[in-house]
Amino acid sequence: MSEAASPRDTLTAAVLPVGQVSTLLGIPTVTLRSWEARYGLEPSGRTPGLHRRYTLADVDRFRRMQRLIAAGISAGDAARLSEQPDSANHATSPNHSGQRLLDTAETLALAELADLLDGSLATYGVSRAWTELIAPAFRALGSRYEQQRDCTDIELILARSVEAAVERYLQNRRPQLTESRPTLLVHCPEERHTMPLTVLRATLLEQGQSVVLLGPEATEAAILQSVPRAAPQTVVLWATARRPGQLRLRNLVTATGFTTMTAGPGWPPSAQPLADLRTATKALTTSR
Repeated sequence: MSEAASPRDTLTAAVLPVGQVSTLLGIPTVTLRSWEARYGLEPSGRTPGLHRRYTLADVDRFRRMQRLIAAGISAGDAARLSEQPDSANHATSPNHSGQRLLDTAETLALAELADLLDGSLATYGVSRAWTELIAPAFRALGSRYEQQRDCTDIELILARSVEAAVERYLQNRRPQLTESRPTLLVHCPEERHTMPLTVLRATLLEQGQSVVLLGPEATEAAILQSVPRAAPQTVVLWATARRPGQLRLRNLVTATGFTTMTAGPGWPPSAQPLADLRTATKALTTSR
């Protein structure tokens, strides 16, 4: 009879394929391959067919790298520092990485920007990464725009990068959804700012809430057809600016009998729009 493997043997045995490591870390397999190519983070072993095999120690190192990147350290430095135990690092919060996020977007270092966002989402989850890292970065851009009018391109680049990172995060997590009726998230017609509902959708999915999202290309007729079809527990209408037909759409959706909420700065205070991600998440999950 063979002896049972010791904890050290389990830690150092290169048995985990890249897909399993990807699932454990919540990042795409392409990220692991890019870390190997760019920073030398190779797996501890390979099969005779040269397929990558990782150890639990490899996974622990990747997790340290994620935490370091999420705290605002460059991916190259994080790769080097990840060799050290956690006690030697101080990456405990995303609060210090907002400026790093902006600097990376401004220099168009898109691969590093993707690493930073992937690491933040995997380490902190959507809600905390948004509240403590991403939203403050956009507020800083807003203040800069009021003074200098020179950062519209940075805002667009960052918004698209955030949306892409959130989709990668969801694909790797594959959240387990409840059997409750879905929340229907609707961009009002002609709306161009899609990132807020992308983030809200991800936050709700992360908490097990089923979500249906309609993009800005949906017409009034398409929206009104989708409401009874989805039979949602709540319909959320998002708008960043007041546009013709917006109040009419709200009245028509409300007339269907389904609970309707508004969100975004495009609604007057009398419409009681959901003010922020935390408020929206609480309002849309407490009634499940």
